[in-house]
Amino acid sequence: MSSPEVTVKSLIDKDDKEKADEKKEVASAEVGSSLTSLQIDETSFFDEFNRITPRNTMYGFLTAARARDFELASHYLDYRNLPQDVAAIGQMKLAENLSLILDRTLWVDIDNLSNNPDGKKNEAVPSYRDLVGEISTSQGKVQILLQRVPNKEGTQTIWKISNATVSKIPLLIEEYGYNRIGEWLYQSLPSFEFLGVMLWQWVYFACSFVFFVLVAIVLTRLLSFVLVHLKFPIQQDIVGFINGPICLLIAVIMSRSLSDESNVTIAFLAVIHGATVLLLAWTWVFIRIVDIAKHRLSQRFIRQDKPHAVFLLRPVSNVIKTSIVIIMLFVWFENLGFNATTLLAGLGIGGLAIALAAQKTVENIIAAITLYTSAPVRIGNLCKFDNHLGTIEEIGLRATRIRTLDRSVIYVANAKFVDMQLENISERERISYRPKLMLSAKTEQQNLHAFMASVRVLLKEHEHIADEPCRVRFKGFTPWALQIDVLSYVETVDFAFYMEIIEELNMAILGLLNEHNCELAKPEFARVVGS
Repeated sequence: MSSPEVTVKSLIDKDDKEKADEKKEVASAEVGSSLTSLQIDETSFFDEFNRITPRNTMYGFLTAARARDFELASHYLDYRNLPQDVAAIGQMKLAENLSLILDRTLWVDIDNLSNNPDGKKNEAVPSYRDLVGEISTSQGKVQILLQRVPNKEGTQTIWKISNATVSKIPLLIEEYGYNRIGEWLYQSLPSFEFLGVMLWQWVYFACSFVFFVLVAIVLTRLLSFVLVHLKFPIQQDIVGFINGPICLLIAVIMSRSLSDESNVTIAFLAVIHGATVLLLAWTWVFIRIVDIAKHRLSQRFIRQDKPHAVFLLRPVSNVIKTSIVIIMLFVWFENLGFNATTLLAGLGIGGLAIALAAQKTVENIIAAITLYTSAPVRIGNLCKFDNHLGTIEEIGLRATRIRTLDRSVIYVANAKFVDMQLENISERERISYRPKLMLSAKTEQQNLHAFMASVRVLLKEHEHIADEPCRVRFKGFTPWALQIDVLSYVETVDFAFYMEIIEELNMAILGLLNEHNCELAKPEFARVVGS
């Protein structure tokens, strides 16, 4: 039996229309008003079951059948000239069986039926009949026909479901009847229904799905057990992936493929076509795949000493997960019968407003990705920016958090921070030592020469001073001092250790000044400064 072109949206629209028709019927003050919202011709006579038009007859039958009032539904069938074995079934049972057959095989669109007492013209059936639809059987197609017949008094004609169709009900019920469990549940449970699916069907297929879940649990646990005890055991996150989303996906696929179709109605097929649980299972699978990939990449980046890339994985994975959920939602809406393109168009104006409001947020997120990928600074780096100096503590999606030397915290928006001139002090492979020596202008030449030679020896022989560049030069004169230029590098990136070394060097230079009778310039110039 092929799946009909019926969606959950069709079921919702049908329910809404029936509720609207019921309200109009109650509000109508006219005796014999139509069971539908459309009024028939003024010359029409009154019929207690409103079987005046094909549309009203079919509507009346379906309404009574859905309420399980088969005594009322039986008044819409034509029992004239039936074979004896068919007539022996009983009028109410025939009406009930026909209702079951239509639920399983034919979606009846009431609005497509004629609301004219004379029926439709130009159909491939006699003028006194209207075609509702056709049902395929092993013996060929069976037509569901409405037929104009005399009323009980014989004064007028009314519309009933044709005896040609009624005579085929035993054949149809043999092929499309419920199985024994379905029949028992149908008779035992209340007639409540949701989305056109009866309560007993929800119970039946829910129990069926639980059974397939249990089967899937057994299968996936066995698979996990085998994989864990292989020569190369798999990691725990893969075991969780198999026992979780893969288990649910297998259960859903088995339920959709192996369930007994003898209890499936068109309404339930529409619900199945929505693929709600299947899409949930696939969504869970894809999200867990993203999580596993994130975990694997995190481990790889840590091994490669790329901790900054690990921080980038979280926002990227969140974006991918959000995209997966949005895509699945649109697929779900399409399956339910809603037009996703229309939904997107409806969200267009609202989306534009949100985009404008989120402009700064998007800029900051893009800037965060730039900071992670280009990595001018990393978490834990000491850097100088603007007029501040501090350590990078966190690069978030909105702002970068920096701890200053005063232990205060500065938050800078990523979009602004990425455009600043950043000096990454932590990236130095060594630290310069450039004391500014300003000697008195009265210093003797031989003393100056001896002092500079001693400083050169001091720097070249120090184990923590780089060989190149290492220079001590008499740079020039000022009106009040002699300027000595010193350039050297301490072989360390540890600032605390650097301070120990330059303290040692400064003390040694102070001793050399005294040894060679050199004096520093007047107080406004006399200083020994490490840079």
